[in-house]
Amino acid sequence: MTVDEVIAHTRQTAEGVKSCRSILDLARDQGVDVPITEGVVAVVHGDITPAEMGRRLLSRARKPENP
Repeated sequence: MTVDEVIAHTRQTAEGVKSCRSILDLARDQGVDVPITEGVVAVVHGDITPAEMGRRLLSRARKPENP
């Protein structure tokens, strides 16, 4: 279902749907790498499937969390 379809069919809050784009924009402005947020935005806006998001995240090279 698209975000609009979910909103039309439920009265529950879909956490993060409205804020994920703003969070991604802020992270990019600050030079912060946020691959999970990038994936969430892409899935929410219909650019990729959740399965593709998983593949992309799992295919990233490992690196220390605190460089």
